[in-house]
Amino acid sequence: MPVDDPSKFADRFSIESSRLKNWDYSSPGIYFVTICTLNHNKFFGKIIENKMCLSLRGQIAQQCIVDIPKHFLNVKILDYVVMPNHLHILMETIPLQLKSVETHDRASLQTPPTSLHKKYQSFHFHRLAIKSNQTIPKIVSQFKSSVTRMCNQHSMFFAWQSRFHDEIVKDDQQLIITKQYIRNNVANWEKDKFYR
Repeated sequence: MPVDDPSKFADRFSIESSRLKNWDYSSPGIYFVTICTLNHNKFFGKIIENKMCLSLRGQIAQQCIVDIPKHFLNVKILDYVVMPNHLHILMETIPLQLKSVETHDRASLQTPPTSLHKKYQSFHFHRLAIKSNQTIPKIVSQFKSSVTRMCNQHSMFFAWQSRFHDEIVKDDQQLIITKQYIRNNVANWEKDKFYR
């Protein structure tokens, strides 16, 4: 089986510098992420009569997308679509809301709200401890690992194309266009650049 050119995304676009050099991918913002399967294999299912029919791999990928905010408390999934050989995720990263509490010696501490505090304890604060990993690449890495691991648990071969493509959504107009693209992706499958 031939291997994709590692310097290309979707066999077309150079990805030597796929991230913006001076952008902090932990910054609050809206990100449109595209991730492809290895060699664009249609692992996730088929489109029949303008409807995406998810395979078990596709169902796993979809569930892992839905579960992202369970593992990253500062992330909202705004929209997504799972296609036969790729998927799109529109997500927003937001600052965690902290509140001040007064200690007996009047020192002010920033602590998570009570509803979030237990969740932080359950994750042993490891999300906050890993400062060297920026949020978006970390999300994608853990998402890809989770899908692969769950497919392996079902004895199904599965692999991703290396890396991913992202766009930073800059304004409301771009957000509307991106949401329309996601929602029309299945209907426009045969015009899609990933259609094979």
